Amino acid sequence: MRFDKTVFLAGALAILATMATGVSAQPVQPGSDWVQLGCQTVSFNVDRDILHVGQKEGRFRSIRLHASNGDVEMLNIKLVYGSGTPDEIPVRQVLRRGERTPAIDLKGATRNIRQVELYYRTLPDYKGREAVVCVEGRAAPAAVSWVVLGCQTVSFNVDRDILNVGRQDRRFRAIRLHAAGGDIELLDLRVIYGSGAPDAIPVRQVLRRGGRTPPIDLKGADRNIAQVEMFYRTLPDYRGRKAQVCVEGAQ
Repeated sequence: MRFDKTVFLAGALAILATMATGVSAQPVQPGSDWVQLGCQTVSFNVDRDILHVGQKEGRFRSIRLHASNGDVEMLNIKLVYGSGTPDEIPVRQVLRRGERTPAIDLKGATRNIRQVELYYRTLPDYKGREAVVCVEGRAAPAAVSWVVLGCQTVSFNVDRDILNVGRQDRRFRAIRLHAAGGDIELLDLRVIYGSGAPDAIPVRQVLRRGGRTPPIDLKGADRNIAQVEMFYRTLPDYRGRKAQVCVEGAQ
């Protein structure tokens, strides 16, 4: 069968064109909060390129640059945010093949990005290799939504209570406890998941009225919760106020 060089050349050019333009955000590594926003092949006679990101639906808190295939001297970058606002950032760093810049925080906390202008000097490569510069963005953390799973009034003569949650249709990644009305010394928790599996969690913390525990991550990522057993010591209150403990879950 005759090999058509024209077809081969067209296919190769199509692949290179795909590498040189912005692409959909892809995780840099599984489980990483860094995603690749796009890559640009650096020509030897070009000192400026525009990478069209188009990630108007994604918000990022910082970016970094990654060089592959060759070396490049990065001078500056100019970000254009989704609102059209520009942000000029000096870099001034030689990136060797395989290296990354440190994280560059974006102005205004988290932003969406429309495009990135890259300014650089190409470095000679005796093998004739063209460097590829990729822009990676660190995704903004998802907003945590806390919901009240239930509350329990703490009697002075009781050191254990069971809070029946019964939310088999909702999954949570963490819980925390909130004290209202009075103070209480929390000892331990025992979370019973929807599957029936128990999870004993030591707390050992005095919760003053209005205080909350730090978030307590649940085993096995997102779980549904059947009930929460609370073990505590009540603290004396000269006014006779009873504390109320509420369990909150993060979705």
